Amino acid sequence: MKKQVCILVMGMHRSGTSAMTGVLEKLGVYLGSDLIDKNWDNPKGFFENSHFVAFNKKFLKHLHTPLEVPNFKIELADDSLELLKNMISQQFKYDSCFAIKDPRISFLFPLYKKALEELNIEIKCLIPTRHPLEVAKSLQKRNGFSLEKSLLMWSEHFYLTEKITRGNCRLFINFDELIANPKLVCQKISQKLSLDFLQYSEEVDDFLEIDLKHYTTKVKDIPKTFPSYLVRSIDLLQKIDSKKSADELDVIYKDFLDYKDVFYNKELIGKLDLYEEVKEQLIQKDKELTQTKGMLQQKEQALHVKSEELNKTKETLTQKEKELTQTKGMLQQKEQALHVKSEELNKTKTTLTQKDKELSKTKENLTQKEQALHVKSEELNKTKETLTQQDKIIAKQQKEIEELKDELVLFYEDSTCVLAKTIRKVKGILK
Repeated sequence: MKKQVCILVMGMHRSGTSAMTGVLEKLGVYLGSDLIDKNWDNPKGFFENSHFVAFNKKFLKHLHTPLEVPNFKIELADDSLELLKNMISQQFKYDSCFAIKDPRISFLFPLYKKALEELNIEIKCLIPTRHPLEVAKSLQKRNGFSLEKSLLMWSEHFYLTEKITRGNCRLFINFDELIANPKLVCQKISQKLSLDFLQYSEEVDDFLEIDLKHYTTKVKDIPKTFPSYLVRSIDLLQKIDSKKSADELDVIYKDFLDYKDVFYNKELIGKLDLYEEVKEQLIQKDKELTQTKGMLQQKEQALHVKSEELNKTKETLTQKEKELTQTKGMLQQKEQALHVKSEELNKTKTTLTQKDKELSKTKENLTQKEQALHVKSEELNKTKETLTQQDKIIAKQQKEIEELKDELVLFYEDSTCVLAKTIRKVKGILK
């Protein structure tokens, strides 16, 4: 079974770690659930998993020993390793490739490495880099840090990240190159970290806008007051992974430690850090207050809108009540009219019942009349038959009379005797 792959996005704050992780997401790499929301200083998003950020903050808060690169060690709490392993399993149990991004991982890499190895997950380190002066200017705008403090933070963070990831599968990505040619950078990531499944998407071009990078610094813009170790570090940013660069960085790091020991008074810096922390908290509170005022103003506007809506609703309700009263009056009139109609209907039904009874009697009388008519019809038929027979008899007798008339004429012609006989014959017939 193929191993799961975890891409750890490490590096100094404001060095393009968010942009790099956003690109990974567009390429289909899963970042887990509950990502930190974007805000004014990172409008595209941080792409940091809130569960791991909370864990990292809590763990670093309880570290009591300084983090020195040559002998970097972390004293593990009793349950910290198991807690981290459980979080990784819960968030990414079914994902073949996932990424965890937080600049603090540079200080906690040994812990993450141990947890991932015990979970049999392959580790790939992706480390965005950026000109330290650009980082310092960005931190100055966001946090109000002095350039000196920001440059010192960049140095410690950069050397620490480079040193503790040696020997691991890693790739340094220049932020300028990512913005200028993202497709080439994605191909380099796929090849160098053996992530053949990463397919370039046009969404990456839409995501990586020029506005993501607010400061641009060239090599010639480096102030002459920069310490030599920092200038030499900048020159090595483009070729960190070579064997020669590693040897040079070891020398540069030693120079940095010497420089730090001379100019870096721990007690004074501690107080300055405390001052900067309080100042940062104050700035954050001012931002929160401004946001709260803005939200309050929005709420007041929303309340005003709701009040107007309520007044309109009340007016509508009053109008509806009037219409309801009118409707009730009309309904009462209709009910009275309905009552009258009901009484008329009852009377009509009573009349109809009486008419039905009269109709029944009429039908009975009609039936009787029809029966009597039938009897009369039969009598009439019989009478007609009798009359027909009588007509036939009369016709016969008339014929005989005619014949007698003829004979009578003959009688007058022949003799008186014949007349007498004929008269007697007629009398016999007429009887």
